[in-house]
Amino acid sequence: MHSEVQREYGGALWQLCAEENCTQEMRADVLALLSVLREQPEYLRLLASPNIPARERLELLDAALRGKAHPYLLNFLKLLCERGHIACASDCLEEYCRRYDEANRIENVTVWSAVELTRAQKEALGRKLSEKLEKNVRLTVEVDPTLLGGIRVQTQSESFDGTIRSKMETIRHNLLQTVL
Repeated sequence: MHSEVQREYGGALWQLCAEENCTQEMRADVLALLSVLREQPEYLRLLASPNIPARERLELLDAALRGKAHPYLLNFLKLLCERGHIACASDCLEEYCRRYDEANRIENVTVWSAVELTRAQKEALGRKLSEKLEKNVRLTVEVDPTLLGGIRVQTQSESFDGTIRSKMETIRHNLLQTVL
């Protein structure tokens, strides 16, 4: 049920914003709201509570977002609330972001490195990955000292492990296979 609501409602919000040419503006508001909802998950539980009259829940949304978020976003959340799907709001907003990325050929890529990469290294890595994937890359770089050296790359559809730790594990596995 969650994924069906997510696709239907998140897709409808995307379609409306695409038709109104406000996808980028909306994405900024969606990301800001997602951040708040992650930090305060009890807010959605409050809005989903059947113990609070629908009118009051809609007033809570108005008080929190009117003048601070795009009117389409506020109306979208009110619609979810009225139809009993407000608990799925984060998933619907994630669907909006997924469609935004798809339409703009953006690929989220996470890279783990044993050491902090310099700005120049990050930029060069981002360019190389963009060329390889033939997409705009949104790069997240995380430091993991347990890797010993090299990098591990995770795209939305594939991964590459060029770490020293991975290579050592491969050598270890090969040696064990040879010995046995």
